[in-house]
Amino acid sequence: MKKILGILFYLAASCILSGQNISIIEKKLDRSFQRIQYWYDARNKDSFTYDSLYAANRKFEKLLQYYTSSNPQTLRHDFKSLKKNGLSINSSEDGKFRIYSWNTETGGTMRFYRSVFQYESGKKVQSEVLKSNMEDDAEAMYSQINDVISQNKKYYLAQSTAVYSSALFHHTIKVFSIENGKLNSNAKLIKTSSGIKNELGYELDFTATSNRENPISIELFNTLDIQYDAKKKIISIPLIRDDSRITDKKIRYHQFKGKYFEKL
Repeated sequence: MKKILGILFYLAASCILSGQNISIIEKKLDRSFQRIQYWYDARNKDSFTYDSLYAANRKFEKLLQYYTSSNPQTLRHDFKSLKKNGLSINSSEDGKFRIYSWNTETGGTMRFYRSVFQYESGKKVQSEVLKSNMEDDAEAMYSQINDVISQNKKYYLAQSTAVYSSALFHHTIKVFSIENGKLNSNAKLIKTSSGIKNELGYELDFTATSNRENPISIELFNTLDIQYDAKKKIISIPLIRDDSRITDKKIRYHQFKGKYFEKL
């Protein structure tokens, strides 16, 4: 009886400790994340705080990558305080892949983003940052992940948006997979006229003459994001003409025969 009680006490204590650990992790991450906003606000008063702003971003990125590669609970934890303060967290439908994205606040109308990619590898979790220069590469904000099966293999379609100015955007849908315990950020699943690709993308340039002469309606503007129909397995993107003219027509890619996405 004492042995059973001891086991139950151990399990209860472990659960409580585990909950405390993830709570402590969230508080540490949130404090670090809020320093980015602190130095951004200070930048508006003192232009010499740029170094501190970059340092705050690097510290948060390093801390986030550390915890998301060492604590399996982080893969499915909600992180409500971080999301409330502006961290974008998107998870795959199977819960095995997650992307954390944020605005570094180091840009102006051109936004600079960073992302940490976390994934399940066996019974462990790993995370990584795609190689890029924080000061030079604007990157993009990820907003959605959908799971896709192709020939009995799991893939993930991740949508993102890059903001180059208040009137210039680039939308992308990119394919990821987890292979041999590692994240493959160059998985190819989209068949185009020039070959099998890792991503589809398009630019929305509202400053182009063709778009200034033909103003975009609010109704059309609200349909310009990438659309993915998970039930029909169809990716839809707007048709952009060679002169950058944004149209109300769509280009659709359908996953034929359970393999590649091909243009309809």
